[in-house]
Amino acid sequence: MNKLQHYLDTHLTSTQFSYPQLVKMFLTLALDQFFIFLISMLSSAMVSSVGEAAIAAVSMVGTINGMVSLLFTSLATGGGIVVARAKGRGDLASIRQAIGESAGLCFLTALLLASVLYLSAPVIVSTIYPHVEPLLIQYAIRYMRLMAISFLPFSIFNAVFNIFRSLGDTKSSLLLTVVINVTHLFLSMLFINILHLGVDGSGYSYIIARLIGAVLALLWLLVIHNSYALHLFHFFHFSRSVSRDIFVTGMPLVLESFLMQSGMLLVQVYLARLTTTALAAQAVSNSIFSLYSTTSGALSALTATVTGQCFGARNYDLTRRYCQNLIRSGRAVLLITVLVLYPLTPLLLRLYSATPEASAIIRIALGIGAAGMPLLWCDSYLPAFTIRACGDGMYASIVSIVSLFLGRCLLGYLLTIPFGLGVPGIWIGMVTEWLIRGILLHWRLKGTKWLHI
Repeated sequence: MNKLQHYLDTHLTSTQFSYPQLVKMFLTLALDQFFIFLISMLSSAMVSSVGEAAIAAVSMVGTINGMVSLLFTSLATGGGIVVARAKGRGDLASIRQAIGESAGLCFLTALLLASVLYLSAPVIVSTIYPHVEPLLIQYAIRYMRLMAISFLPFSIFNAVFNIFRSLGDTKSSLLLTVVINVTHLFLSMLFINILHLGVDGSGYSYIIARLIGAVLALLWLLVIHNSYALHLFHFFHFSRSVSRDIFVTGMPLVLESFLMQSGMLLVQVYLARLTTTALAAQAVSNSIFSLYSTTSGALSALTATVTGQCFGARNYDLTRRYCQNLIRSGRAVLLITVLVLYPLTPLLLRLYSATPEASAIIRIALGIGAAGMPLLWCDSYLPAFTIRACGDGMYASIVSIVSLFLGRCLLGYLLTIPFGLGVPGIWIGMVTEWLIRGILLHWRLKGTKWLHI
C-alpha cells in the first residue's frame, strides 16, 4: 500500500493537482460512467426481451442516432475544453461566457438536426437498409423519430454535464447522471415490461428521462450550485471570441464525429448482410462491452479536465507529464476492469435472453475486446484528449478517421464478409484501429508542435 501511495504521489501530485484529488475525481467519474452504461445495458436487455427483431432494429438506427447526437455532443465537449482552459487561467468572466454559449449552441444545433432526422426517418432507413425485412424497417423508423425528439432536452443536459466535468465538479455530474439514468431505467421497466410498448416504450422513456434531466441540470447550474454567478441571459448572449474558441475546438470534433459515425454506418451496412441472430449478437456485445468502458470513460474525462487546466495555466511540461502518467496508470486500471468483468459474461448474458447461437458469438467478441483493451486503449485515446485540449484537435480527428477506416471499415469488412468470420471480424478490426491510433498519436505526443498550435 505504501508503494502504491508513493507511486501515485510521485506521478500524479503537482502544483496543479494532488493525487488524492485526482483519485477522488476518477472514482466519481467511474461511478458516473458506471451508472450511464449499466442503465444503458439494462435498457438494451429490456428491449431484447421483446425479441431479436426489436434489438436488431434499435441497433440498426443506433449508429444514425449516434451520428446526430455526437455532433452537438462534440460542441459540448469543445465548450467544456474552453471552460477548463478559462478555469486554469482563473478567468471568471470567460467561464460564464463559455458555459452559456456552449449550452446555447448545443441546443440550436440539436434543434436543427432533430428536425431533419424526424422528417427524413423513412427515407434514411429505407435507403440504408433496402434489403431488411419490413418489420425491422417499421421498428427502426418509429424508434428513430422518438430518439430525435429526445435530442432536444438531451442537448441541454449534455452541455451542462460536460461543463461540470470540465470544472472538476464531478459530484454534480454524478448527481445528474444518477437522476437521468435511474429515471430512464424505471420508465423503461414501466413502458416495456409492464405496458408492453416494445421499441416505442424505449423511445418514450428516453424522452421523459432526458426532459427531467435537462430541467434538473438547469436548476442545478443556475439556482442550486451557481458558484460562478451565472444567469439565464448568458445562454442567449454570444460573443465572437468565445464562440470562435468553442467552434475552433469543437468543429474538428464535429467533423471527426460525423466521419467516424459515417464509418460506423458503413459497418452497419455490411453487418446487415448477416443474419438477424448475428445482428442481435453484435448489439448485445456492444451493450455489454459498454460496461467495460466505465473506467475508460472516466480516464478520458479526467485526462481532458486535467490537461486542459494545465494548458490553460500555461504549464506545458506538466501537461505532457500528466498525459504520460495517466496513460501508464490507465493501463493498470483497464487490466483490473477486464479481469473483473469478463468472467461475469455468462451472468450478464442471462439479462438479454440470448439464444445459444448468439451467446457463442458474444463470448468471442467480448474476449477480443477484453484482450486488446488493457494493451492498446489508453495509448490510442488519452493522447487524443490531451492534444485536443491544447488546440491540436485537427490532428487528433484525422488520426481517428484514418484509423477507423483502415481498422473497422476496411479490415473489419474483409474479415467479416469475404473471410466469413462474421461478428468477431469487426471486433478484430476495432482492436487494429486502436493499434493504428496509438502509433500515430504516440509519434505526435513525442514532439512539441501540439503544445503550440
